[in-house]
Amino acid sequence: KKDDGFWGNTITVINNFANTVLNLTLRDVKIDVSDTGSYWVEGKAALSVQGKGNVEIELDGENELKSGVQRAGLEKNTSTSTGTLTLKDDKEAGSGSLKATGGKYGAGIGGGNYGSGENITITGGTVTAKGGVLGAGIGGGVVGSGTNITITGGTVTASGCAGAGIGGGINGSGSNVTVSGA
Repeated sequence: KKDDGFWGNTITVINNFANTVLNLTLRDVKIDVSDTGSYWVEGKAALSVQGKGNVEIELDGENELKSGVQRAGLEKNTSTSTGTLTLKDDKEAGSGSLKATGGKYGAGIGGGNYGSGENITITGGTVTAKGGVLGAGIGGGVVGSGTNITITGGTVTASGCAGAGIGGGINGSGSNVTVSGA
């Protein structure tokens, strides 16, 4: 554990079963690996979602993820994850939050450097997604696209850094973004 209350460990969630939902609860998880990586070396992703299956993350308490260079804060690259990532706050509606900050060239939530983020759904919670330099808030990293992003509830703040708030990173594209009821 680091002195500032954050952990330096990372979480990788892998669901390779296409017809199965993997449920995960984040409760007061604080991970900071923003000091990893460099221009030439890929850093660590605080939390990475991978595989063919869907992953649903229940947000309980205050959660914060900060990733290293070339990685998204909560990483879901289309090259390693084809299922849907859902962020929700069902247990105690309104009390769960997530702040996800991408490293340089990565999205806040979605793709890392040259990575696209797709099939991302937010149904509840307070979600703040901040892209690293040239990345989107929710969607793609540098040159990456943001596709099939749906927000149906909760409070969402998404800011890119030369990339879109929701959509593609710099020189990337965005499509099929739906916001309703949030």
